[in-house]
Amino acid sequence: MTKAVLFDVDGVFLDESRCFDVSALTVYELLYDKAYLNLKDGIALDALTESEIMTIRNELFENDLILHRLKSLGINSNWDMLFIVFSVHLIDLLKSLPHTEKLSFLDEAAFSETSIKTLQSHIKSSHIDYALPLDFLNHLTEGKEQIYEGLKAYATNVLKTDKVALFDINSPLWQLAQELYQEWYLGTKLYEEVEKKKAKTNYKKGYIYDEVVLAPIDGIRSLLQDLKEAGYLIAIATGRTRVETLIPFEALGLLSYFDDSHIVTASEVIQAEKQYPELKPLGKPNPFSYVATYDGNDTSKYHDYATNQVNRLNHYEVTIVGDSLADLLSAQKVNARFIGTLTGLKGTEAAEELDAKGADELVNHVLEVRQYLL
Repeated sequence: MTKAVLFDVDGVFLDESRCFDVSALTVYELLYDKAYLNLKDGIALDALTESEIMTIRNELFENDLILHRLKSLGINSNWDMLFIVFSVHLIDLLKSLPHTEKLSFLDEAAFSETSIKTLQSHIKSSHIDYALPLDFLNHLTEGKEQIYEGLKAYATNVLKTDKVALFDINSPLWQLAQELYQEWYLGTKLYEEVEKKKAKTNYKKGYIYDEVVLAPIDGIRSLLQDLKEAGYLIAIATGRTRVETLIPFEALGLLSYFDDSHIVTASEVIQAEKQYPELKPLGKPNPFSYVATYDGNDTSKYHDYATNQVNRLNHYEVTIVGDSLADLLSAQKVNARFIGTLTGLKGTEAAEELDAKGADELVNHVLEVRQYLL
């Protein structure tokens, strides 16, 4: 078996704070923009200040307590984070609607980009209880599949109907939220170029250009070069899309260290979920992306990557470097060694959780993996 180091990106190489800002802005847009629920006259989204962005994030995510809880449950994707938070609020708003109106909105086949806007005149109360998602999450067990099952069960209980497919991963509502996130992150121009879709707004400049590196860039380049010279296969498995990975890595001079077939992103996960919808979700903590990047991302083997995972790798040959419980759970399922970086959302506070869950090693930042690998 080839000795390898499989890296996550956010919380390892790049600061994920901007991604959390974008998640908050997406939820805020869905709740308060005139194109969607329009619950109040909120902060103008076309001329945001850093202070306003922080206010929005602190409010919607309860000073990041909600993000911490989601991470602890093994949710690693910002798309899933924001969708779960928005869904809990939407379910609460829908419960006061007459049953026929409720069922009309919940009809997955009839859902469109304007469906949320049609609710504006029907919703009686515009009050948002920002702690509600935390209350919901505190009753769940870890795992993406379990969380989505929990969300649908919650919707069934609150809305008194079993027509709750709209709250599942990759539903039309999920896709709308994902597209809005992509617009915020990529910016209107790049979004249209990459996604080949018409943007819904024309003012989003894109936060992809504000990436912050978590260690000195020269040190990262030196580490990657030394790992390659020592005979390691180095690879990427990230919850970012392909473009969100390639653009900053190219700008930072890191892309040349990685073979394209050993970069697996959310784009490949989505492709696999479309090929095999019965196997979703395949995002972390499902180790699909780690198995795929190790094996060279052979699309003809996607079913194998999704179904043949337990103890697939050699603990003494393959190391996963990540910052979250989702990465650790992935490593444990495939029997890889796990080195946790304390540069993610929780910082050094993640040490206790990762250690308790069985991390092999913990490091203050990615450059310290050198002492365990070289």
